Amino acid sequence: MGRYDSHKHPFQYRMNQWSAKRINDGIEREAKSIPCHVTKVDKDFIYVAFETQNGIFTPPTVKIPKSNSQYAREPTQVGDKGYAVPGNYYLGGVTGDGGGNTDFYPRGNLTTLSFNGLSHTQNPQRDYDQLTHMGGPNGWIAGPYQKQAQSQQDQQNQQNSQIAMMSLRRTTMFRNEQQKFNSVTTFDATTSGTSDTGQQTGQQQQNQDLTQFSFDKNGKALVQSKDANHNVTVDQQNKTVSMKSSNIIYHDPGSGKIFLGGDGKTGKYCQVGTTCGISINVWARVG
Repeated sequence: MGRYDSHKHPFQYRMNQWSAKRINDGIEREAKSIPCHVTKVDKDFIYVAFETQNGIFTPPTVKIPKSNSQYAREPTQVGDKGYAVPGNYYLGGVTGDGGGNTDFYPRGNLTTLSFNGLSHTQNPQRDYDQLTHMGGPNGWIAGPYQKQAQSQQDQQNQQNSQIAMMSLRRTTMFRNEQQKFNSVTTFDATTSGTSDTGQQTGQQQQNQDLTQFSFDKNGKALVQSKDANHNVTVDQQNKTVSMKSSNIIYHDPGSGKIFLGGDGKTGKYCQVGTTCGISINVWARVG
């Protein structure tokens, strides 16, 4: 800068320009909410391609989680459009996709994204007075939360505990305490662990709640009890309505008969008589 250039380029003005440029550069490097569409569905994670158009670069297809709870998950399909919203810190620990814990170090601006769907003008018509409108392309199911997912989380926590124990075993204090413990008692850890695991698996299968209300793309609706022994089925395709119960009433869609007191397969059944004569399709269990 020349001797008299200070009048052309004042220091305060140039410093303001420098500060504004540095701020803008920092904002440009931060993660942004980017429009995208789904290219692949992997359980509760999806692959998205960003709908951007510029001559600088093309963002890659990335795998990101969906912004929903484990208790209410939407039937996201390939082609669904929305936007990827960034978080401030690492999400791999809470989603289970990357593991580890959140720290405060800077992350890549595509590693903290999660998917949010958006409405579209070509979406199907619906009743605008309804509070909730749901339905997937192949049907809709409402049921209780299954405990298997929770057991997987417990298994992951157990693995983390085992890793921590392995680190603890490297210390001299743990070796000394282990020698004292082994001198008092011994046990077969492998057999005990296998037995406990088998019992837990059996309990999970017995405690599985099968209660649900569902319908599929063929118009078949089902209301099912917790043990699946009591249900009502409405089959629009075959034009039948059947009710199944252990000891009350059962309608056989094949023969069209209604059985009172069972399902018609066990015990003795006789036709029900009325004042007008014997019923054709209603049978009652007598033995």
